[in-house]
Amino acid sequence: MTSYLTRDLADDAVSTQTEALDRVVVCGAGPVGLTVALVLAKAGVPVTVFEKLDTLATESRASTFHPPTLELLDQLGIAESVVRDGLRAPTTQFRDRSAGPVATFDLGVLAGETAFPFRIQLEQSKLTPILLAELERGATAGEYDVDVRFSHRSHRAAVGDQQATLLVGTSTDLIEVTAPWLIGTEGTHSAVRSSLGIDLVGETYPERFLVVSVAEELSDHLDDLAFVNYVADPDEWLVLLRTPDHWRVLFPITDGPDEAERTDADVLDNASIQAMLSGVVDLGRPWEVLATSLYVVARQVATTMRCGPVLLAGDAAHQNSPLGGMGMNSGIQDAVSLGRRLARVWAGESDELLDEYDRLRRRVATEFVQADSHANWLVLREADPGRRQELQADLRAVAADPIRHAERMRRTAMLDSVRSSL
Repeated sequence: MTSYLTRDLADDAVSTQTEALDRVVVCGAGPVGLTVALVLAKAGVPVTVFEKLDTLATESRASTFHPPTLELLDQLGIAESVVRDGLRAPTTQFRDRSAGPVATFDLGVLAGETAFPFRIQLEQSKLTPILLAELERGATAGEYDVDVRFSHRSHRAAVGDQQATLLVGTSTDLIEVTAPWLIGTEGTHSAVRSSLGIDLVGETYPERFLVVSVAEELSDHLDDLAFVNYVADPDEWLVLLRTPDHWRVLFPITDGPDEAERTDADVLDNASIQAMLSGVVDLGRPWEVLATSLYVVARQVATTMRCGPVLLAGDAAHQNSPLGGMGMNSGIQDAVSLGRRLARVWAGESDELLDEYDRLRRRVATEFVQADSHANWLVLREADPGRRQELQADLRAVAADPIRHAERMRRTAMLDSVRSSL
């Protein structure tokens, strides 16, 4: 067992220690892990967070906060900072790459139903410092019993007799940690989930997704842009999305049936990226590229989000297309749902509350998050001209009908899923 567990550790790993924690242990200091830690800490539950990196992750990744997520963050006392630092985006636009704008949807129609009738565009790397700062403030003031440990990689979890065991690696040691509750929030490649043999069920999309962050101001070159734009095209659909600092362009990377898959280096080659960007707008010069990322996208849900004293949340439990900006939001909503229930269990209520968490949040992942993001993907890539016209005509009709417009906004803003299944 030791050789397996140490193969990812530094060469100077020399000893194994044990540590018994009468606390909730959270694996991963991303948005989901820090949110669940804050929910628990505010409820008086002692928490330790293990993070493999030596600091918070700095990649942009997710960047959209929907109204109900802002409501939940408001209850945690941090929505003001998120709104202050972010870009307010009340509208979302569907466009055709050839014909231009098709329909615009406005979250302002929900002004009577939420205090946040808009999206906030803000990279998750700017949320995590806000969460960590609040945890540190509360710990210093004696309000929270919380401990965040960086450079602690989670390697393997096991379920014991009324406790969980986690093997954690530092640069010098292996630590066998026992705790009454363990939460895996370490993302798609969760060691907690995989070591317990919990399967992800679903499919992988045929395209890889390339995100290019650029310094160019796209609204200077494309008319009537919103801050969030879904651009339909049968050959190469796009997402054009504004963050506080720059625009991001999302491209599907599709290899033909008779082609060998292009390597990451091929896709990320500057000439290839410049060619794709010139297809969006020909500036007559190279685009100024700030960052690129390429990733595989799946829509999958874990067969369970609970295994005794071990629980999963966020990407560790479910993945979906980013079209709709629901991934981080559903993860934060998982964290609040789980944190509230686990706090009640910690206080002495039945752990059946955690079975309810598993049931409700897996249903949301399948019936709301995956269904809606997948529907967006189908609309954007529709190849049949007649069907494309039908879909676009329906989008226009929904946008023009106040009742249907509001119904669509409730669902795509995730109000329906949160208020029925949090």
